Amino acid sequence: MADAQYQNLRARLRGDTRHCHAALDEQVTRLDQAGADGYARFLLLQWRLFAALEPVSQSAACAPVIRGLKQRAGEDLARLGRAADAPELPLVPHPLAVDYLVSGSRLGTQVLRKRWLERGLPEVIYACEYLSAPSYTEYWRGFTARAEALPAEGAAADRVVEDATGLFGFCLECVFAESAEGRAIHA
Repeated sequence: MADAQYQNLRARLRGDTRHCHAALDEQVTRLDQAGADGYARFLLLQWRLFAALEPVSQSAACAPVIRGLKQRAGEDLARLGRAADAPELPLVPHPLAVDYLVSGSRLGTQVLRKRWLERGLPEVIYACEYLSAPSYTEYWRGFTARAEALPAEGAAADRVVEDATGLFGFCLECVFAESAEGRAIHA
C-alpha cells in the first residue's frame, strides 16, 4: 500500500524503489570501475535484461527501445567474443514498470558512456554500438507524464511498484550471475 506522502505514481516509484535502485547503481558503478572486463559484463547485463524483457513487454511504450538496445548490446558482445544465454524473466511486468526501468536506465547510461569513452579502453572504442544508441529521452518524458498523472495508491499502482522492484532485482541477479560465472572461469 502506498504511503500517503506520495502525490502520484512517479513519486511512489522513486521512493519505494530507491533501495533496490541504489543497490543496482552500486553494482553498475563497480562494473564501470572494472575496466574492460567490467564493460563486457555491463553489456552482458544489458543484453540479458533486454532479451528477457522483449517477449513480455510488447505493451510497453519503450518496446522499440528494448528491441534496438538488445540488438546493439548483442553486436558489441559478438565483437568482444562474449555470449550469454537469455534468462527467463520471473514475472510478466506491468508496462509502466518496464517503461520506468528501461527509459530511466538510458539516463544512467549517458553518464556511463562519457566515463567509458574518457578512459579510452580499446574495447569501448571497438564495441560501441550500445553506447552509441540514442538517449531516447522522449520515452523518459512520456513515462514521467503518464506516471505523474496516475495515483500513488490502488491495486494498479501497487502492481507497478512491485514489478519495478522485481525488475531491479532481476538486474541484480544478472550482475551477480555474471560475477559468479567470471570467477568460475578465471579460477
